[in-house]
Amino acid sequence: MPAAVFADCSTRISSHAFASSSRSHSLRPCRLSRLQRARTQQVRAAGSDDGDFDKRLDALKKGKGAQRNTKRRQEKGAQKVSDSKPSAKKSPKYDFSEEQLHFESGPHKGDLAVNVALGATLLWLPLTAAAVGRGAFVKYRFTDKRISVITNAPWKKEQLDAAYQEVDDVQTVGRALGVWGDMVVTLKNGDKIEMRSLPKFMELKQYIRDRRDALASSKTDSMAKNSKRSQKGFA
Repeated sequence: MPAAVFADCSTRISSHAFASSSRSHSLRPCRLSRLQRARTQQVRAAGSDDGDFDKRLDALKKGKGAQRNTKRRQEKGAQKVSDSKPSAKKSPKYDFSEEQLHFESGPHKGDLAVNVALGATLLWLPLTAAAVGRGAFVKYRFTDKRISVITNAPWKKEQLDAAYQEVDDVQTVGRALGVWGDMVVTLKNGDKIEMRSLPKFMELKQYIRDRRDALASSKTDSMAKNSKRSQKGFA
């Protein structure tokens, strides 16, 4: 091969290599710039996401705070409404002075005797203990103005009183072939007074009803008299 041809070939190869190297060098900064742009976009997107998350968190906190404030306001409003409501009607007070005793007794002695006899079976012992406690510490009192159940035990001292005007109903159940019985007096407010092993329970039942009706009629008569007096005063 002649020297001129070899030199021409060498110059072509060198120029091609220089062109390819220059192209590779020119492509590198383009690729780097694209990578940098992608990274900056990712960083910006992450920053925007963080900003949106912070905004959402602040909005949630504000919403919870508003809900707490509304709950507190509602509770305060409910308290004000409950305070402004009128109090429940209290039961009227009755004058029990100068009352006359009609009947007073404890539970019937026969109930105590029967329960003590049945206590020998061991299964009846709780009822025997209850009967002994009633016989020792409980008294029933009936006057012309009220019914009273008095408990005078060392561990409990109590007196339940009910005026005849407050009696709504009287129910009785006979025991021992009607020798004694249990009585339940229901009051107008729903309360109940229980009397167990009560002697003369049928007579006392009728007495309670008679006193209730008599006091109710006397109350209506007094109201009618007062109305007549007021009408005369205006005439």
